Amino acid sequence: MAALAARGFASRAQLDAARAARDGAAASLAQARAQIASGELSAGRAEQIAAARAQVAGAQAGLRGQLQRRREIAPVAPEAGVVEQTFYNPGEWVPANSPVVSVLPDARRKLRFYVPEGAIAQLRPGAAVSFSCDGCGEGTRKAVVSYVSPRAEFTPPVIYSERARSKLVFLVEARLEVSAKPLPPGLPVSVQPQ
Repeated sequence: MAALAARGFASRAQLDAARAARDGAAASLAQARAQIASGELSAGRAEQIAAARAQVAGAQAGLRGQLQRRREIAPVAPEAGVVEQTFYNPGEWVPANSPVVSVLPDARRKLRFYVPEGAIAQLRPGAAVSFSCDGCGEGTRKAVVSYVSPRAEFTPPVIYSERARSKLVFLVEARLEVSAKPLPPGLPVSVQPQ
């Protein structure tokens, strides 16, 4: 533009405007380069990275705290089962660390029956027994003996057997198979060794 102004093809005002535009563009370029350099310096600062990591760790700790609080406010039974007893009703005050309900897990139900002393030699832990009961459906179901008492007991006053064979009996427990329809507690059964 200076050459055009020297020959008279451009006015002095046009030359000054062109120089001002050039200087403004150079200043804008320098400012942009400075911002880029400043951004590169601040993005790589170890202190800022450490602070951001600390904020993330704090947020995660807060989340864990809220999840624990939710578990404490609305606990879930560790196993599927049936509520056997309710100790407190809604609206009642519950002391700290007190149970609210008693749950009988489906997988831990067992048969308890008494065997006369003449038949106890046939039963050992791990042996299979079959049983039937009223309302259990057609056919027999199976259970596995898990415990045989080492000591004899007297016949309980109420025993569910066809006939009392002896005054001395042995307590036997058998694990039930996990099924879709567990037996209700206290249901009388007829047991036969296999």
